[in-house]
Amino acid sequence: MKFKGNFLIIFFVIFLYLPVIGLIFDFKSGIYDPRLGSTKPFPEFKDYSGNIGKFCDAFFEYYEDNFGFKYYFMKFASNLKIKLFKTYPKNIDVKVLKGTDGWLFYKLGNEPEDFQGRVPLSNSMLNRLIGDYEDNLQFFNSRGIKFYVLIPPDKSVVYQEYLPPSIIYGIKSNKTKISQLLALNSDFIYPKKELLENKGDELLYFKTDTHWTFYGAYFGYKALMNKIGQDFNIKPLELSRMQKSEHIRTIPDLANIVDVGTDKPEKVPVYRCDKTVKKSGLKVTIYGDSFLEFLTPYIACTFEQARFINVGHFDRDKIAEDKPDIVIIEIVQRNLKHMFD
Repeated sequence: MKFKGNFLIIFFVIFLYLPVIGLIFDFKSGIYDPRLGSTKPFPEFKDYSGNIGKFCDAFFEYYEDNFGFKYYFMKFASNLKIKLFKTYPKNIDVKVLKGTDGWLFYKLGNEPEDFQGRVPLSNSMLNRLIGDYEDNLQFFNSRGIKFYVLIPPDKSVVYQEYLPPSIIYGIKSNKTKISQLLALNSDFIYPKKELLENKGDELLYFKTDTHWTFYGAYFGYKALMNKIGQDFNIKPLELSRMQKSEHIRTIPDLANIVDVGTDKPEKVPVYRCDKTVKKSGLKVTIYGDSFLEFLTPYIACTFEQARFINVGHFDRDKIAEDKPDIVIIEIVQRNLKHMFD
């Protein structure tokens, strides 16, 4: 009996000191996992001009970000709170909104508040966005380049039936950022209608990821191509002309935040170009965020020359140097105010 008691004490002490042990012996696999973000460098005392207080503060920040086995401790604590106490830890609750039937929604970027119409754009921001759009439109058109902006709806807009009931209460749809923007300029391509009309057995957005699926992205592509078709002799591809296979989202981003790295993949269809499809000779440059990944198969299958630029500085001069026929900006609804950053 005494042996068992001593063993438990030793085990408990070792468990308490594991973070320090891991830090001292530099157990990289336990200290850092890329899904948790970057780590802080070890503070140098000489950088604090002998101020012990500031050095200690910096050291504690370093320790919090680098303690041994951080990934595994966070994973254990997160799963314990979710499964045992049926709630999210504070750091997760800030980022993820738990819906019904296993659906998860993104909270950063004020997506739930914007869905309710509680965080409208200021007049100055609206004027800036419209002004920047018209300026870019004139810039590209004067060079013989057509310019379009595609805005994928937030997941909460398309699958609002899975939001918590508290979010549905008190909606002011005329105060959402996108409604404000479209009221001033209807040239923006916002495929909400196309997505809602095609809700069915195939998911348009992942249940536990922020993004639309390849199937959902198709209807964004179709709305975009219908707009482009007003300026060029071109039509959207039909899904029946593409090859269908299975796509596995191995680490859905929202599930990863909630379960701190636990793999809970989602399976959805993906569509690839049929070799018999005749592509347009038009040259297109499309600049976009992470939603662009799911548009890529359709754009690549439509245009012979397609250049994809992921999020970064929108350098229109450099884009124009390439002399494309078409320039497209894709930016998800929640990030509207960063459209031309």
